[in-house]
Amino acid sequence: MTDRPQTTKTRAVGWLVLPTRLALGGIFTFAGVLKLLDPQSFAFAVKGFKVLPDHLIVPTAFAVPTIEILAGVLLILGLWTRASALTIFLLLIGFTVGMGAVIHRGESIKCTCFGKIEWPCSGAIGTCHLIRNSVLGLMAIVIVAWGPGPLVIDRQRQR
Repeated sequence: MTDRPQTTKTRAVGWLVLPTRLALGGIFTFAGVLKLLDPQSFAFAVKGFKVLPDHLIVPTAFAVPTIEILAGVLLILGLWTRASALTIFLLLIGFTVGMGAVIHRGESIKCTCFGKIEWPCSGAIGTCHLIRNSVLGLMAIVIVAWGPGPLVIDRQRQR
């Protein structure tokens, strides 16, 4: 893939994408680290969602935060940026489907998305969590659609 000549408009969009990329990468790296610091709590939360068979709960409790950290760090660095943003988007779809199932069943389950930190939503999973995931998903879509913006390793590798 070759770089298109950059116009003033595409450069401006790129500089708007940069903070989106850094914020989303930071959020997912932070969330993944918090989950790995207390994998048992995250495993209990995964079990509470009742969407996976028991034998997949422990592997999921380690795989999901590891993927979050990897995708988040790659976003921050600007390496495999679109793939990382797409990975985060797909994670968010899975999280949102799980949350929707919990809400549909009328259960009161706390989200351990950020470990013991309740950000920006508190209490049991509800509408706030769905809105938060939607906003994060839109951020990921922006990165996939418009590219990584400036200050990336991706372009350095292409040269």
